[in-house]
Amino acid sequence: MGSLGLKDKIFGHPGYSADLKMTADELARFRSAIRDQWLATIRSEAPERAAPFETIDIGSYHKLAGSLNHEKLWPKRNRVLPKSRALDILGFDFVQRLRDELGPFSVSDVVYDNHVETGRPEVYWRLVRPGQPTDVGPMHADKWFHDIIGSDYGMPPGAVTIKLWIAVYCEAGRNGLLVVPDSHTRDWRYERVMANGTEKPQIRENVDELGAILVPTEAGTVLAFNERLLHGGAVNGGNSTRVSAEITLVFH
Repeated sequence: MGSLGLKDKIFGHPGYSADLKMTADELARFRSAIRDQWLATIRSEAPERAAPFETIDIGSYHKLAGSLNHEKLWPKRNRVLPKSRALDILGFDFVQRLRDELGPFSVSDVVYDNHVETGRPEVYWRLVRPGQPTDVGPMHADKWFHDIIGSDYGMPPGAVTIKLWIAVYCEAGRNGLLVVPDSHTRDWRYERVMANGTEKPQIRENVDELGAILVPTEAGTVLAFNERLLHGGAVNGGNSTRVSAEITLVFH
């Protein structure tokens, strides 16, 4: 199997690569892990409304989501896979392919609400309903978060990271991730703001003038990008709920 040139693309032009794909079996197992946690959370938090969700695919979540308090139900802590499922996924062939291409790395620990769970690898997922701007994150660079969080919350001094954004349920060209090609080659203005008791970065650039593009990602695509690359969620223009997952690779 030939090289995908991931290192050259991530650290050079354009700052990202969407060339790596999961196998059909890996995608099915990833979907199963997310669905199990998704259903378990609904059963726990809204047991009287859980039955209809048992019969649908997670891609149809939006059709029944009106019966739930979506914002309250899905904080990050409810979307981080259990350690056993995360370790299973980190044993997939696509992860070994990343090591072959990029060299040795670890996976960041779970961090949320200024709390770190040491020794628990962070593999988390996101639900993005059609036409819901509040379901997607704003334009940012991961490096900004790392600079704010620092070593107190699991980011070793001097570490370099690469983010994996994984399309679990996705309609290519209609939903996915926005990126600004080559934006990792310069510094961008941002400020620190408080949000829900946590300090977070907020971009101070005209987002409409950045030249962001929607990366075409079909289900199973592993989008890997530079920690300095500007990126953000695209409002879902498709017909189904977009489900994506994220993993941060740490190079010491």
